[in-house]
Amino acid sequence: MKRKTKQNKGITLIKKSNQLIEARYKFDVWETRIFLSVLSFIRREDEDFKTYRIWYKDVIKTFGLTSGQSYGFLRDASRSLMRKVFNVSNEENGFQRETEYHIIRSVNFLSEGEKGRGVEYQEYIDITFDPQMKPMLLQLQRNFTAYDLRNVVKLGTYPVRIYELLKQYESIGERTLGFEEMKRMFELSEEYPLFGNFFQKVIAPSVREVNLHTDLNITKVEKLKEGKKITALRFVFQRKTEEELRTARGELIGKSLEIPFPNPSAKETSMERPETEKDKLFNLFHADVVQKFGVTPSVFMELLDGCTEEQVAQAIRVTRRAKAQNQIKSSIAGFFVQALKGGFTDPKEEELKRRATEEQQMAKREEIRLKLETLKGELAGNINDKIRELTTANPDLTNQAIEALYENPVSKSVIDEQEKTLFRELTIEDFRQERILREMVKAKIVELERDNFSPLYDSYEESVALLKAASHKFYPNI
Repeated sequence: MKRKTKQNKGITLIKKSNQLIEARYKFDVWETRIFLSVLSFIRREDEDFKTYRIWYKDVIKTFGLTSGQSYGFLRDASRSLMRKVFNVSNEENGFQRETEYHIIRSVNFLSEGEKGRGVEYQEYIDITFDPQMKPMLLQLQRNFTAYDLRNVVKLGTYPVRIYELLKQYESIGERTLGFEEMKRMFELSEEYPLFGNFFQKVIAPSVREVNLHTDLNITKVEKLKEGKKITALRFVFQRKTEEELRTARGELIGKSLEIPFPNPSAKETSMERPETEKDKLFNLFHADVVQKFGVTPSVFMELLDGCTEEQVAQAIRVTRRAKAQNQIKSSIAGFFVQALKGGFTDPKEEELKRRATEEQQMAKREEIRLKLETLKGELAGNINDKIRELTTANPDLTNQAIEALYENPVSKSVIDEQEKTLFRELTIEDFRQERILREMVKAKIVELERDNFSPLYDSYEESVALLKAASHKFYPNI
């Protein structure tokens, strides 16, 4: 059976039950790509799950990634997805309960360290779903949401979640989502305890990405309050016109779509952009520190001298957890003051820092790997240019390299195998067309003309040494 991408103007339909869209879970970007890739294979008529094969090269193409991305990302994400679960909420007899669903039953992948000829034909993963996921993904007749995969291929993890939640209400054109409700669904209760941080780091970037890349245009995000506290967001949105959608997908060049962030009035600007850094921090954390912990405004302002936003946020998180665990023997205000002054930490904070450090190092390793790949590509290009230059000046050089290959027992065995397959002797055109033979000739030319290629290799090794030295200076653990 052909893929839908061949049948319906490029559309690849993703269908999920509404329960699944509103479930509590947290994926990273590669886990999201794998999950969406598997969903793209499920058909309306399917009655049972199959083993779904996801090719690395297809993921690269579908999500518009560079070929420098590694199969290792696909393998590692599939393994981590094995440990992920969906938590679906439901009400029974007046009580809120949750059902935990394991997503993946098994995953088959290429072992680490496998290299050599033909490895590209093994760069895939085979995934089987847990049968309990059937009601969420198969034979969906009602209470489900469907959308074109092309709308989310350029989105990050949280923008995908925001898009799906709004897509559920596309016929209505607006949806109100509670602050705590969204944090619960995204499993972000610990990371962003304050609305301001959550809005700045999750909501605003998500709205920009949805407006830029999908078939929805969010025209307004209204902050809803209970008293002075913001408790929910009301999203107003509409489906883009065909011209707007084609522009978002890069099919037309035109004006970018209007994004409702940031566009405050003059009055709002004076309130939301304080004159000093201390004023900014005071307004950002006033609700927690002054109203909830009982620290006086003057003391809080004095404490803020020389403090960063993260230091204050950490002191708040540590104070909250200490309060929840009945570890505060005197006043909460006094504990917070000491926590901020002394940089108090706890196991949860240390875990968050460890994760942040690991993520930073992983990003740096990937950056270094990509730079090394670029250097390798430049070296290969320079070698090809030099070979072209030498063979133009000396047309007989290619023949000399081929004759040398026939004299080498290892290379001759490869040549003999090719001649057995073709039932004839190889021609010079065979050496040009067959990739393995062509690479053998190039390598032999490099060997025969070593003096001409040494400067290229020296320059490459010098660049690699400089890159590794600079990386080690700032990241000694890499």
